[in-house]
Amino acid sequence: MNQHEAKFLLRAFRPDGQDARDPVFAEALAAAENDPRLKAWLEREELFDQAMRGKLREVQPPPGLREAILAGSRVSRRRPTWWKNPAWLALAAAIAITLTVTLRFRSVTPSAREFTEFALQDLATTEGQHRGRTPDVAQLQTRLASSSRPLPGQTQLSADELRRMGCRAVTFAGHEVFEFCFQRNGTTYHLYAMRSDELSEATLNAKAFLTSQGILNAATWKEAGLAIALVTDEGMPALQRVI
Repeated sequence: MNQHEAKFLLRAFRPDGQDARDPVFAEALAAAENDPRLKAWLEREELFDQAMRGKLREVQPPPGLREAILAGSRVSRRRPTWWKNPAWLALAAAIAITLTVTLRFRSVTPSAREFTEFALQDLATTEGQHRGRTPDVAQLQTRLASSSRPLPGQTQLSADELRRMGCRAVTFAGHEVFEFCFQRNGTTYHLYAMRSDELSEATLNAKAFLTSQGILNAATWKEAGLAIALVTDEGMPALQRVI
């Protein structure tokens, strides 16, 4: 079984133990035990699944949704309509819940910790899918790799510069986040940056705070108009060496 086949199977593996003895997954799990990169990928997948379950548990349906659906069902029995089909009712409920979660999430200025959690989850789910580097990004990677100084306060970056360089861009809570990776002393780091004024100022300062999720570790700080989250999967000591 190659790595691609193992990943295909393991994406359906439930991390709560229900599938641990299922023979369908036995060969893929054995492959993960013998392949450090595949094992690290599986741990990141499980981390993401746990985070998603936690977020879904927080979802609260809009008040009156059940009553509205039942009322619509009673009306449909008296007067046939296009939404008589239960599938349409389920779709309407899903849309209502999605809109409620989206509006709730965007109505509050996100915190620095939420930004950090986003960076951790993004790396856990997209590592290996990042785009190639441009010449400008290559120069930036070389500059950060060759420096021996702590990173907080020394990156000399701006959102406009990162956009111009063609750094990978993703969206967090409706805001633009830039990401690129670099190596220093053989350790790979992923740097996420967004405008600091798009986060709750009370949750962010120039002194880095540390966060861990599974095998991933992050340091987050504010400098020169940016919020920066630095993430690595090579241990907290590797992170502490550069901050």
